[in-house]
Amino acid sequence: MLQDESLEYIQEQYEEKNMVLSQFGEQVNAHSLYEDIFEDLDREMPVVIIDDNLDGKRILSMSINDALEMGSCRNDVLLGGCTYFHNWISKKSAKDIYTFIIDYDNAYSGTLLKALQDDWKSANGEVFAKPTYIVNSGTGLHLYFVLKNPLPCYRRSLQSIDKIYRELAIQQSRRVYAQRQVQWFGQDFRIAGGKNKYNWENTIFKIGDKWDVFDLAEVLNVKDIEIMAKREIKPKTVKKKHVKRNYNNGWKTNPAFYNYALEQCHEKTREGNRYTSMCALSVIAWKCGVPEEKLENDLLNLLPDYNKGATRIIKEKEVYSAMKMYNEKAMETPRGSLENWQGWEYKPPKRNGRKQSDHLLRARTVQKLDYPDGEWRNKEGRPKKEELIREYILKNPNKSVMQIASDLGVSRPTVYKYKKG
Repeated sequence: MLQDESLEYIQEQYEEKNMVLSQFGEQVNAHSLYEDIFEDLDREMPVVIIDDNLDGKRILSMSINDALEMGSCRNDVLLGGCTYFHNWISKKSAKDIYTFIIDYDNAYSGTLLKALQDDWKSANGEVFAKPTYIVNSGTGLHLYFVLKNPLPCYRRSLQSIDKIYRELAIQQSRRVYAQRQVQWFGQDFRIAGGKNKYNWENTIFKIGDKWDVFDLAEVLNVKDIEIMAKREIKPKTVKKKHVKRNYNNGWKTNPAFYNYALEQCHEKTREGNRYTSMCALSVIAWKCGVPEEKLENDLLNLLPDYNKGATRIIKEKEVYSAMKMYNEKAMETPRGSLENWQGWEYKPPKRNGRKQSDHLLRARTVQKLDYPDGEWRNKEGRPKKEELIREYILKNPNKSVMQIASDLGVSRPTVYKYKKG
C-alpha cells in the first residue's frame, strides 16, 4: 500500500496527483470550498482538534472563518460536512448534511488518472457518482459530494441517510464495511486547505457538480429510502465572492500589548477558552516580536491558573500544540479572531483613571521639562498642500489624479488646482 512506501515516493505520488487533478479540475482555495458548501463562513461549527491526551480528539465551537485561520498552518484541525444542535458531534444531534465526505485511502496517481479519464466510471463501464470536489490529502483523497440543498437529519430519516453514505463509501473506495464501522456521514476530516499528516497542503480541486440527494441515491441504486428533502433547488441568492484580504503584511504591535494580553489571560480566561486563548497568545507573541522561549515559559506558567478548579486539566502537550500558531501566518490574523479565541474584548489602555484633559496637562508638563526651549516643535509648520502636490508630481509624473489624491490624502479638486497652476 502507498502508506507503506518511502516518504520520498509518497511525496512524488502526492505531487503527481496534484498534476492529474489540475488537468481535470480547477484548483480552488479553502474559502471557496467551504463557502460553496455552507454559504456563510461566519457560521458556528464544532471544530475537532486532535489531542492524544483525550482519546484522540476534543471539540471547540468556532466560526468556519476562524477554523480556516487556525487550520491553515496546522495538521490537527478537523471539520466535517454537517451542522449540529448545540454544536455537539453525534448522530443524534446531527441537524443538516451539506456534503458527504468519503475517505479514499492509499490512492495512487495512476488509479486517479484512469478514473478521471473514464469520467469516473469503473473498468466495466459502471457509472459512479462523481465527486464535486477532491482534496489531495497525501496518501489518500477526500471526496466531497456537495448537496444542492441541506439534507435535514430527521430521526426517521437517519437509517436511509446512513444507507446512502455507506453505499457511497463502498462504491467509491471498494471498502468492505463491517457491522461496526467507525466512519459515518458526519465524519470529520483534516480541514481542506490546511496541512495533512506530512505537513503538506490539503489541496482542493473542483471536479463535478452538486448533487440532489435523490439523484445520488439513484446512481447508488439505493431504494426504499425515507428522506424528507425537497427535490427542487432553492433559488440561489447572489453572494459576494470571497476575496482574500490584503493585510499589507499584517499588523504589528509592541511587546506592551503582549504583556497586557498575558495578564488578561491570567485574570479573565475561563474554561472553554483556555486552549484557544493560548493559540491567540502565540499569534500575539509573533506580532509583538516576543521570543519563542519566553512564549513557551509564559504559556506553561498559565497552566496553574487555568487548571485551578477546572473539570478538565490542561496538559503541557496542549501548550506545544497551541505554539504551532507562532509563525508568519500570525501577521494576517485579525483582531476579531483573537478576541473570539480568548473570550474577552480588548480595551484601550486607561489613563490611570485620569480624564483626558488632566492626562494631556501632565503630558505637556513633562514635555516642557524635557524640552524647555520647545525644540520638539516643527517651527516651519505643516507643509503646504501646494508644495506637497507639486513635489509629488515632479517625482511621479505618470501618476493619475486619483492616485495622487489617495497617496497624499487630499481631494481631487485640490490636486487639479495645483497640477494646472
